[in-house]
Amino acid sequence: GYSTTWALLSVLRHIAKYAGTIDFIVSTGDLVDGGTDAEYQTFLGMLGAQAATAITGPLIINAHGFCNVPMYVMPGNHDKRSAFFRNLFNTVPEGQLMNTSFEYDHLRFVCVDWGPEGKAVASPLLLDHVGSTLRDGMPTVLLMHHHVVPVGSRWLDLLLADGLDQFVEQIAGRNVVGVFSGHTHATYEKTLCGFPVYGLRSTCFQFVLQDELLCCLLPPHYRVVCIENSVLTTEIIEVPLY
Repeated sequence: GYSTTWALLSVLRHIAKYAGTIDFIVSTGDLVDGGTDAEYQTFLGMLGAQAATAITGPLIINAHGFCNVPMYVMPGNHDKRSAFFRNLFNTVPEGQLMNTSFEYDHLRFVCVDWGPEGKAVASPLLLDHVGSTLRDGMPTVLLMHHHVVPVGSRWLDLLLADGLDQFVEQIAGRNVVGVFSGHTHATYEKTLCGFPVYGLRSTCFQFVLQDELLCCLLPPHYRVVCIENSVLTTEIIEVPLY
């Protein structure tokens, strides 16, 4: 009963019309459902985009009111890694995980890939990637699909990585400006090691943050994020689906 295509296009059109000048857009994963080549080609067609030339991206949106707007995409647990990389980047990295980073305006954005399963996995590759990229003290934003803090739902919080404490050790005391993730289909604001952690409603159906699984048909959210002098502020925008 929920049209994900309509919801995604509604969000993109709302951003183009109302968000003003933006530097880029980030999607925290689950771009498609089944992970097929056809789904990713449909996704690119919806964006008016071609495959990126580098593994981090960005894709360039030319549709729905956008003209050459960069969009960075993370893989989620519904994104089969081989098809995700093959269709969106024309290459598949070693280990088939998107542990990468890019820099923009004196900030580093670190992509953290917790793996293709519903439950996050704190792989050695992930932990080494996070530790090495944070070591130089550059102000950093962490981008990922899986959530890294309990959100108040018993079944969702079972999906937190078993080795989450090792991840916390890698980021504690580092210059982390904020953490953005998906997976929970719900909007929340938490803290981890004193750093702000943000989740957001999906352009799929939403999950209610309670012990039992309950799906709701709620309008999607997006965040407008501003970072100035390593201080992050964010505003939640709700998009009507009519």
